[in-house]
Amino acid sequence: MRVLGQFEVLRGGVAITPTPPKMRQVFALLAVNANSVVRTESFMEELWGPRPPSKANTTLQTYVSHLRKILASSERAELADSVLRTHRVGYSLDLPSESLDVQHFAELAQRGRAELESGMYENAADSLRSALAVWRGSALSDVQPGPVLKTHIARLEESRSSVTEQRMEVDLLLGRHHQLIAELGTLVRQYPTHEGLHGKLMLALHRAGRRSEALRVFQTIRSTLVAKLGIEPGPELQKLHRSLLAGGADHTESTPSGLTVVRESGRDAGWGEPPAQLPPDLPAFIGRSDELGKVEALMLRPPSSAPPVVTVTGPPGSGKSAFCIHAANRVRARFSQGQLYADLATTEPAEVLAGFLRALRGPHIPLPATLEERSQLFRSWTAQRKLLVVLDNATSTGQVAPLVPTGQRCAVIVSCRRRLHWRSVGLMLDLPPLSPGESTDLLVSVIGQPRAGRDDAAAAALLRLCGGSPLAILAAATRLALRPHWSVARLVERLAAEDQRLRELTSGKLDVRASVEASVAELDADARAAFLALAPHAKEPLPLEDAAKLLNLDEYHAESVLERLVEFHLAIPETGGAADFAGWFRYRFPPLLRLTAQAMAEADPIGAQH
Repeated sequence: MRVLGQFEVLRGGVAITPTPPKMRQVFALLAVNANSVVRTESFMEELWGPRPPSKANTTLQTYVSHLRKILASSERAELADSVLRTHRVGYSLDLPSESLDVQHFAELAQRGRAELESGMYENAADSLRSALAVWRGSALSDVQPGPVLKTHIARLEESRSSVTEQRMEVDLLLGRHHQLIAELGTLVRQYPTHEGLHGKLMLALHRAGRRSEALRVFQTIRSTLVAKLGIEPGPELQKLHRSLLAGGADHTESTPSGLTVVRESGRDAGWGEPPAQLPPDLPAFIGRSDELGKVEALMLRPPSSAPPVVTVTGPPGSGKSAFCIHAANRVRARFSQGQLYADLATTEPAEVLAGFLRALRGPHIPLPATLEERSQLFRSWTAQRKLLVVLDNATSTGQVAPLVPTGQRCAVIVSCRRRLHWRSVGLMLDLPPLSPGESTDLLVSVIGQPRAGRDDAAAAALLRLCGGSPLAILAAATRLALRPHWSVARLVERLAAEDQRLRELTSGKLDVRASVEASVAELDADARAAFLALAPHAKEPLPLEDAAKLLNLDEYHAESVLERLVEFHLAIPETGGAADFAGWFRYRFPPLLRLTAQAMAEADPIGAQH
């Protein structure tokens, strides 16, 4: 039975709706009160108003009798009485809830509200949209209603309006303002004094970059309200108008469900200033000019169907994080709607998304419970925005994938402890060791040219011991800066002893061994054992056959394990003389990796054997 549109009674797909107007009123009143008793007085008022005729009861009984015959003609006669029941005070139409379109609408709307309260915004939008799709026009549009039915129709239309507004609330929350503008434009023409609809149209227009049109909408409704009702717009609409005049401040309003959400009313970030989470840049960044140029070139390309993604890898201590932060700070002006940052070494993706969503929409916004739902919400909110996302210390594509926005004007820079690639990656960078000139510049940036230049030979020896590792150079330089009475030669003497070199290359958070151990911790058990077994003894590049013997594996499996070390930059492959990739590889373990492996093996001799 369908009342949300033209009145229709169907049985087995066949219409059995009565045609006489009064009988349709009776049937419609029973339908909108399905499974509840409609009192005789209500029928009287509906059909005849406050002064029913003397034989009104008899006439009503006749209408009910005809309705029973209609029901019986399409169903067994004995069932007609069980559907249309007579009670002492009136009549009821008893139907299963799934046969009533109004019940289906109510269930979908309730589900959408519950999903909204739970922060499942994508699901809420779908449920609310499905609820509205049940409607086929104005309620009981082909029934001539009396006073009682008019009340029910008004209630149904108000419920429809409430769900429509709520669905628009969710769509605005999801950044779908472009799709809403045409629909809202139609609705404000139908309801010229509805302030809520006008406010939403103003928000949608402003977020689409059409502020002047948004301001004209306010002028239109203000003129209408003054002319027709003699009143000014309410405080919420006036507050929104003032915020747009000021360039767009925060705007908070409540949804029909009672959920308070923070709205954008001018800034494309959801509340306050756009998020600017990038860590501070270094006062002087040394080297990597070619790599920085490649990143900037990618960011300057015209938008494509997906945001540009850069992955940056390199050995432990190669300055991956510093490079990504520096590159991000260089291009941040192109992402005026926010820059987001997360360290995946310390935060799970679900919590990262929680932080991102709060940064975009406000600290008190309700969040979905699952990673997938948060990721969907993040993608929806970033679809039309210009955001830069920087992710540090990634070790798997599974960590990164949920955190990638969808907007083609967004961009992502990822520092990776291992080589990662998926189809969205537009640029993969491997950071090599610093050149001798770059290493010198980095040392000088910390201890100054006069001190570094006092003993060029000692400075060159120090940098050779650091192997072009920015982390090692900074740790050594910081140690010298904290000991101004030391000469560079004095530190070189202490670094020359391999058994204490790692201790000397530590200063606060600058810790070479800890950096290597963080990468080793991400290895599977076989690769970790191979690293601890091979690296301490590999002062020269290690041929595959020698590695296989040391690991007690055949060459195929030994190569698989070694290539996992290569992925994490814990071993460096060198061709065995061939000019192409068909040649044999030797696997080199630079001194700082080798010394760390030796220290770890000594600390955990059992683990080194597994």
